[in-house]
Amino acid sequence: MNPVVRPAFERGVRLRTEDDGSAMLLVPEGAVKLNASAAAALALVNGERTLDEIIAEVCARVDVADERARDDVTALFERLRLRRMLVLS
Repeated sequence: MNPVVRPAFERGVRLRTEDDGSAMLLVPEGAVKLNASAAAALALVNGERTLDEIIAEVCARVDVADERARDDVTALFERLRLRRMLVLS
């Protein structure tokens, strides 16, 4: 059985979306510009939704296969975890 993972932003990290649709992660050291798909997945991060719920919602919003979305979102979240921008607990 897989543990339930509830992604959350690290302390001091937040998602910012601009009026023009662009998005970035604001971090204590600066900002990280995001592409549209990363921004869509990160907009669902609230510390309460599970990783599976986030992936299902990404699949519902974007025409992408579940396995592809799972791989992409998991890889993105793992990269952000390694950079101490996201907590996967």
